[in-house]
Amino acid sequence: MVKLLGAVLVVGSFGVIGSVIASGYSERPRQLSALISGFALLETEISYSRTPLSEALIRAKGQKGTVAGRLFEIAACIIAEGDLSPGQAWEAAVRCIYPFSALTPEDREALLAFGSKLGSCSTADQLKQIALVKERLKANETCAREKASETARMWRYLGLTVGAMITLMLY
Repeated sequence: MVKLLGAVLVVGSFGVIGSVIASGYSERPRQLSALISGFALLETEISYSRTPLSEALIRAKGQKGTVAGRLFEIAACIIAEGDLSPGQAWEAAVRCIYPFSALTPEDREALLAFGSKLGSCSTADQLKQIALVKERLKANETCAREKASETARMWRYLGLTVGAMITLMLY
């Protein structure tokens, strides 16, 4: 009975470890999707409402607690302080949020490229930049979803398989 309980615990714990690693791979597509939604809201705020940039960023943050929400909120706060230009504020916000996200360097570069034109060009040019970053993020999201489905499934199975192998070696 004790051996059976030990075997179940070993297989279960490795299964959980595999699931935790797999969830990390499925987090990136969710974060990219939230960013795309935030940029769509920002596009609407800039094109139709003509709200000031810091206020538009606050309105575009979407769900509270997401990486995208924190990114837009931090950028809006830095812009509202007035110490940095909007482009510098966006860059600072991206660099602040990047270590805590599941985003790749490619995603970060797309976000930083958007910030270089933020607040320094006409409304039409800013809308073009928003459309460009949305397209880049959508392409990244598509690739991330494909990779996540394959990799997440592999890690789940690998966790269970390693647990089963260790159980067989111990008993």
